[in-house]
Amino acid sequence: MFVSVWSEGIVKTSCTLNETTGELTPETCDVKENLGCLEREYFETQDENEIPVCPTCHEFIMTLVMNPALSDKHTILEDHQCSNPDCDSRE
Repeated sequence: MFVSVWSEGIVKTSCTLNETTGELTPETCDVKENLGCLEREYFETQDENEIPVCPTCHEFIMTLVMNPALSDKHTILEDHQCSNPDCDSRE
């Protein structure tokens, strides 16, 4: 399921995840009421795990990456990045 959490409600739609690319293909859904501001989106697996969706492109999942800390190159930090290599968030 593709889940959009809004300040005034939640919208869930059927969705498939391409496990190789991280691309999401949700079914379209018409919502007539104003749901307020988008707070977050995630892909919900069949066993109800939540995988964050990119807040920039809204089309790919976020993946866990390890990056060197800016202040100390010997320290590695966990971070998330969009699985789409062409996403604006990765510039």
